[in-house]
Amino acid sequence: MPRIIGIREIRDEPVGGKAAGLARLAGLGLKVPEAFVVVGASPGCLPADLFAHYRGLGAGRVAVRSSALGEDGEESSFAGQYATFLNVEGEEALSTAVSECLASIEGAAAVAYGRERNEAEESAMCVVVQAMVEPSVAGVLFTADPVSGRHDRLVIDAVAGLGEKLVSGESTPDHYELGLKNEVIRREIVSEKALLGDGQLSELAQEARRVALEFGGPVDMEFAMDGGGELNWLQARPITTLGGDLNEGFTPIETTDVITRCNVGEMMPGPVCPLTFSTQGRAIENGMQHMHVSYAGRPAITDEWTQINLFYGHMFINLSGGVKAARQVSITSAESIGQAMCGREIPELQEPSEKHSLLRRWWGSLQFVRYCLKASRVIREFEARFQHFEISHRDASLAMVEEMETHFRWLLEADEVHLRSSAYSGLMEGVVQGIVVGRAPGPNAGAQQAEAARLLAGATGVESAVMVEELDAITAAIAGDSRRGQSFREADPDEALAWLRAEPSGEAGQAFRAFLARHGHRGYRELCVREKAWGDDPIPLIRTMQTSIVARLSGSYRAKQVDELDWSELKGALRFLLPRAHFSIRQREHTKSMLVAATHRLKCGYRHLGILLEREGKLPDADLVFFLSREELSDFVRRPSPASVSLMRQRRRALEFQEKLEFEDIYVGFAEPLETNSEPILGQGEYLGRPVSRGVVEGRARVALTPEEATQLEPGEILVSHITDIGWTPYFSLIAGLATDVGSAVSHGAVIAREYGLPAIVNLRVATKVVRTGDWIRLDADRGVLEILESSSTEAQG
Repeated sequence: MPRIIGIREIRDEPVGGKAAGLARLAGLGLKVPEAFVVVGASPGCLPADLFAHYRGLGAGRVAVRSSALGEDGEESSFAGQYATFLNVEGEEALSTAVSECLASIEGAAAVAYGRERNEAEESAMCVVVQAMVEPSVAGVLFTADPVSGRHDRLVIDAVAGLGEKLVSGESTPDHYELGLKNEVIRREIVSEKALLGDGQLSELAQEARRVALEFGGPVDMEFAMDGGGELNWLQARPITTLGGDLNEGFTPIETTDVITRCNVGEMMPGPVCPLTFSTQGRAIENGMQHMHVSYAGRPAITDEWTQINLFYGHMFINLSGGVKAARQVSITSAESIGQAMCGREIPELQEPSEKHSLLRRWWGSLQFVRYCLKASRVIREFEARFQHFEISHRDASLAMVEEMETHFRWLLEADEVHLRSSAYSGLMEGVVQGIVVGRAPGPNAGAQQAEAARLLAGATGVESAVMVEELDAITAAIAGDSRRGQSFREADPDEALAWLRAEPSGEAGQAFRAFLARHGHRGYRELCVREKAWGDDPIPLIRTMQTSIVARLSGSYRAKQVDELDWSELKGALRFLLPRAHFSIRQREHTKSMLVAATHRLKCGYRHLGILLEREGKLPDADLVFFLSREELSDFVRRPSPASVSLMRQRRRALEFQEKLEFEDIYVGFAEPLETNSEPILGQGEYLGRPVSRGVVEGRARVALTPEEATQLEPGEILVSHITDIGWTPYFSLIAGLATDVGSAVSHGAVIAREYGLPAIVNLRVATKVVRTGDWIRLDADRGVLEILESSSTEAQG
């Protein structure tokens, strides 16, 4: 039987999301215009006392809104899918509006929306009748930013008059963004005077945060300020499109600590899932602490985060942690740490105010050199044991997680070994650069750095470069027959892969299978435990090979070209040190491969664990396994709960927002994402970076931030990217030059560019922001200067 319930009388009755939300607002003591809800009615069958309750509201103008069961819920909002009527006045008009609102549950848009979201097709419709407010200002408020996903931003949009103008798009709103302390961070005003003052913004924010606390999560609210400036709340519902807090799990940090995305941003582009941070992040932290125990007087390895930080899902290296260790060593300084990690001096990074005695620092330096020189022996011993490391795939989740817990130590040790190898390589390359550039670089520093890079490029047998050669050989075999090459290039990637795996593919197929056997553990974002390697999913590799074949078929293929070193022209010290520097580079690349192999075995184990948890009914889908930390996952396997599954889903959704965030290279203290409308400080068309492979080239720019975007590369273009890793390797035979925002002389892109004789500049910092695809640019890698010669009319990058 149809009935009516006053909005303040609602208890546990099912009245739909909108009515329940108003009742909760009223229960918090917030100002809500008087209202009632029609329950159990249908068109033509309305409550007999409808008009009596209408007169109880004053018989004036009212708003009639849907409140279907399931509407404005936590899983879906149905916003805009049902009917709403404003300024309804008179009994006949009220009866018509309520009936039409009830009938809207059968509307095509609502039915399609429900089916899209797997909602039940039959749902009861309730209707809210609420006294209209004569607003001077109305608007919407989100206690978390629905666009960026940031939970530390409260967003308010406001228009003069009715809020319907905002919903319909009839009026452009004033836009306000507030921080966690309700301070105004951004204010975009449409007319000369702001519609809302700071006091009103503070009042809105304070009351909305109370509501979010009551709802247990971010909320979307509608409000109206009446002519007297009094605040009225018209609606509240959960925001259904957000994930968890984007900065969940951030690591503590001193306000004076200097952190960077350089170096770690190359190893781990973009955000990381919780399982990656708790495994790979912990392994890097452990390895760096182990290094400082070895020579810098650190008493022991602890569970503290002193070298690695996490903000908004992105990993940072704490440079101040290295500077603290430098107090114990005379050959390490803030400047050398900046050069090693970021490819430049970091002004924010200061020398420690207190250093140990000169004798203690000499001793620390000797310990550091000893630590580095032991690298080869440590690597041999580790490799002898590592070849026996395997993770067994168990048949039950509990046995599998115990297997993972047992073998996690291998990742810790692999990182320790690789960091020791990297330290030795950095030491040798620093010595070579010091001899070439000198202690006090002059006006020709860029050319001197490029010369040092040329000398270091003479290293042969570097694993990442060998991979390029092997891939080149495969594409050469495919493109040897132009018809076959064209067919491969135009084929669907799955079809191209099937052909390579089949016997008729001949030499190319054999070489491809051998390549995967040797390098199948590598790939894009290869240190992320969620990302599949080439051996697990070769399709991304096939796409890059198809793009590379374009260069061979067009005749613009660039073969590897490295000038032979004339050893007789080198100084005596260089003739002795350079071969050792080359050896250290090969060794570093080899330990990186072992680290990736250890990561790959772990990621395959975790993927299998996810499959087991799904099979056992503990997870709805296997991919969610990557959204708990290693410790949380061990606990979940033993004590699964719906709350943990909900948390995983929230974190996975949050990752989609985290992927859109961008950061500066350097921060002092807490790292805040760049604002979406922030613009880089531009020069006069010239941008200075660090030359890492000599040469000068002019050409069309191709801005690509991912290997997928790089599939659009045309032969002879200059690749402009934030950074490159091993997943970009196949493109180097196609491009004419390389420019990256970050990097150093030992970055992946620098090493491969030198192998191909490609002009390359790294550490440009703003290249991907100031260059657009189609721009005609000049890359002077003898001086380290990128120049935009002619801007393209292209508006979108990549």
